[in-house]
Amino acid sequence: MNAGRNAFAVGKDVMYDHIAVDQPVTGVARIRLDRPERMNALGIGPGSNRAEIAAAMSAADKDESIGCILLTAAGAAFCAGGDLSGVAPAETPVDDYAFVAELGAFYEQLRAVRTPIVGAVQGLCLGAGMSLAAQCDLLVAADDARFGLVEGRMGHPGATEIAPIVGAAWAKFLILTGELIDAHRAERIGFVLSVVPAADLEGRALDLARRVAAVPRASALMNKAAVDAMADALGRQDARRVGRAHDVTTKAAARQATAPDGRLFDDILREEGTAGLKKARDSQFTGRWLAAGGPTAP
Repeated sequence: MNAGRNAFAVGKDVMYDHIAVDQPVTGVARIRLDRPERMNALGIGPGSNRAEIAAAMSAADKDESIGCILLTAAGAAFCAGGDLSGVAPAETPVDDYAFVAELGAFYEQLRAVRTPIVGAVQGLCLGAGMSLAAQCDLLVAADDARFGLVEGRMGHPGATEIAPIVGAAWAKFLILTGELIDAHRAERIGFVLSVVPAADLEGRALDLARRVAAVPRASALMNKAAVDAMADALGRQDARRVGRAHDVTTKAAARQATAPDGRLFDDILREEGTAGLKKARDSQFTGRWLAAGGPTAP
């Protein structure tokens, strides 16, 4: 884990364990997921990288010299999903409710950030990572990026934050098959704004963030708020609330989800760890159903 000092003008200096915060560049606050050894998997609870991301976003939002926030990630993957190591397993419906509510509160914190957020995604962006990326106002992806909701293969929820962006059919495909889509497909379905060569990702994303930051700050904040308010009036926020309510039930049912060999996924995780869980999760799938989504794909 790498430590990064809070570089924003607001508040006291803060040391982060799981993210890095760089000095603003021409009005852009740069926040980087910094657990490459864990593929930037997202933890939960006090002291987790989720908590640090929310804190850094809030600090940047309060700094009037900042007109845009750039969210990036260190290493080969943007975020490979959720990290539940050290988290007590849910045993009751109340536990499931508390877990889903905590995730919902995190996303609400990010959506409360008034400053526009540009995200830059490379490599794997799975599950919780895809839900995090969905909170960005503008998303740029490297041509090596891959997106998916693989938790659906183990009976877990995960589409609530995605459905309002990509629509019902694609949200269902992602959660019901667990299949990954490439960056070009993600662009075509509206999840990603633009796809760029992997070598150019950081520079292109920073250039976009600088352009957003060059707009008068007050107007940018109000224009973002106006578009979000219209989207919410069309049902986006209500859809999330309904989805999270169903997620509690789905998460509870996941305790009884079985792998193709009949074993409970929870038992496999406990006995064989993450590697065994992934092997069991994907053992019944061979090849892809969906063709690659490149520029020339039908």
